[in-house]
Amino acid sequence: MADRDPALDAVRWALGTYLDPHDAQQAATLWQPMAPGQSSLVGLSRFCRNVAQRFNLQGREAELHLHIIRALQRQKTATSPEARPARPPDPPDDSAHVVRALVLAMQAQASEALGDAFDAPAWRQSAARHVSSARGSEAVKAQAQAWLMWPEAPLVGSWPARGSGTQLVNAAYVALAEWLGPVEADACLTRIVRHCERSEDVALRAARMYL
Repeated sequence: MADRDPALDAVRWALGTYLDPHDAQQAATLWQPMAPGQSSLVGLSRFCRNVAQRFNLQGREAELHLHIIRALQRQKTATSPEARPARPPDPPDDSAHVVRALVLAMQAQASEALGDAFDAPAWRQSAARHVSSARGSEAVKAQAQAWLMWPEAPLVGSWPARGSGTQLVNAAYVALAEWLGPVEADACLTRIVRHCERSEDVALRAARMYL
């Protein structure tokens, strides 16, 4: 029996966020395995467009791209013998600090990439719009939107990884992908996370947990 492709399993799992199991299986068959040594980003944008067109997900290509990239990264980490958590999860009082730093870093990356064409309030409105469509408490989403629209105000409370913190970071990433394209947005996010992991600010070293 042929070996099971773990990358295909990761893609199928990511598609399951948007499609029922049968459609997710059908969509996954469109995935073309990467050649040895080839980046997983090659052809991924085309794959996401194809899936969106065939399964009525137009406008959600950036989200598909994000979920598949993360699923592939998690699959790779899970199969690596060197994969070990660098440190325990940050306490709740650190979570708002980490989330705020990630979102502001994405805004800075967009500003650097677009120069005078970048409109910070408009970018934040994009992120706030994606917060609105996320799952979760309406009160928490309203607080996230309020902070996005009034960045001078502090982001307070608990914004945990795999919860409201991840949702807010996701919304900012999708806005970044809309403005820069998914490939450049993913490159920006990779740079941000690597910078955080080398930061003297110990709390920021947990940034990858919020992706």
